[in-house]
Amino acid sequence: MRAPFPTVLLPLFLFILVSTAGCGGPLGPISGGRLSGDEGPAAVADWSFVDAIETAQIETRPPDPHSVNVWCAGVGDRLYVPSSMILGPKDPTERGWVSHVQADPAVRIRLDDTVYARTAVRVEDPVEFEAARDALEAKYEIAPEDRDPERQIWIFRLEPRG
Repeated sequence: MRAPFPTVLLPLFLFILVSTAGCGGPLGPISGGRLSGDEGPAAVADWSFVDAIETAQIETRPPDPHSVNVWCAGVGDRLYVPSSMILGPKDPTERGWVSHVQADPAVRIRLDDTVYARTAVRVEDPVEFEAARDALEAKYEIAPEDRDPERQIWIFRLEPRG
């Protein structure tokens, strides 16, 4: 006789719950909590090392930490994180982490095993936005002709706190 539906999924649910709770961040598409890792310096003169990092983790909502996987790109002393360049909601405000940043821009980003405390600032200057977008598209091999004209992309510059 087959086990009832909930009983079949219980081991998988417990595995995901335990894995997410113990990993110090998100697990694939499943959001996590507070990020673990060594604290990084406040000032970084050159973020080019992030070229070798495919996915970073960003933590928002400091009182009740929420972390997700994100893309990032460095341009000199500036670090950028985009919202939904190709996947997910076409309106950035429909992403939980973006809504959290709008309410409180204090974030932490984990790059490999290092966590950097930052303030997320939405890039609104068109010249800076294009430079950041170009860096992100180059890193993730997105051709400009593949841009979805209906997709609204926000890019955040992560600045040192304080």
